[in-house]
Amino acid sequence: MKTISGVSKLDSSLQSSVVTIGNFDGIHLGHQALISKTVSLSKKHEDSAVVMSFRPHPVKVLFPEREINRLFSYEDQASQLEELGIDYFVQQPFSRELSELSAERFLNELILKPLNPKAIVVGYDFAFGANREGSIQYLEKYCQKNTIELHVQSPVRVDGEIVSSSLLRDLIANGKVMFARKCLDRYFYLQGVVEKGVGRGRKIGFPTANVFTKAETFPSAGVYASFTRVNGIRYKSVTNVGSNPTFEDQTKRKIQVETHILDFDEDIYGDTIKVEFIKFLRPEMKFSGVEQLVSQINKDVKEARGVHDEVGLD
Repeated sequence: MKTISGVSKLDSSLQSSVVTIGNFDGIHLGHQALISKTVSLSKKHEDSAVVMSFRPHPVKVLFPEREINRLFSYEDQASQLEELGIDYFVQQPFSRELSELSAERFLNELILKPLNPKAIVVGYDFAFGANREGSIQYLEKYCQKNTIELHVQSPVRVDGEIVSSSLLRDLIANGKVMFARKCLDRYFYLQGVVEKGVGRGRKIGFPTANVFTKAETFPSAGVYASFTRVNGIRYKSVTNVGSNPTFEDQTKRKIQVETHILDFDEDIYGDTIKVEFIKFLRPEMKFSGVEQLVSQINKDVKEARGVHDEVGLD
């Protein structure tokens, strides 16, 4: 797959395409339906399958006062798209100027001329152009005029909920990682470099890997049954997300991710690891002392092992 930073950087190797357009943050089941249709049509037409996304997220440019965090990194996004069979990933730079393009200019300058689409695939709620004037109805007329197939994907539902990135942000922020997994078709994870901590965990018999991550989205504070991937190998683990209230000054609150890898005793300082969240076990708590903390951790480990036995290592 070729990742391109804007249509102006496309080369002559792209002759014609089937294209889908959107933000695709997380590549959840709704996105996967769009991508699957795009890849299927590209094979039918013997064209390139293209995803056009925007960087940064339009909300960050148009409404900077709103807090909108990415579910996963851009690198993860590209990796997922490649795995799903996309040929070209166009990360179109987003600016206020681009947002002011009319719907017709948007289609002519960013889609029609550079991508030569034989088909366009969009979601049911897709809109584009200045003041979102480019509705599905507008797009239908444009595609008919330019002999382009248009495919509008219906919403994908899980347990009655329409799957969307905003739903996933809400689920993860509230610790509902099991439901998030159903919507993503994979575990939500945090990835980062293992840094040296103060060593309290090892002193009480539960060494933890302290994960320094650049992630924007975190699960709610608490303890989770998890998997931790080290050098590509998946291990069972228990992970705490929070501010360590038993030991840390709460006036200096900072999100910390500490994972205790079960039956594991290797030096992984400096390694990049991935923590996958399986199930929320309990909220973060402040304990009266080390004895109470150790007692609770033993209970957490026992409960996590039960979860691991239910889901297996796959």
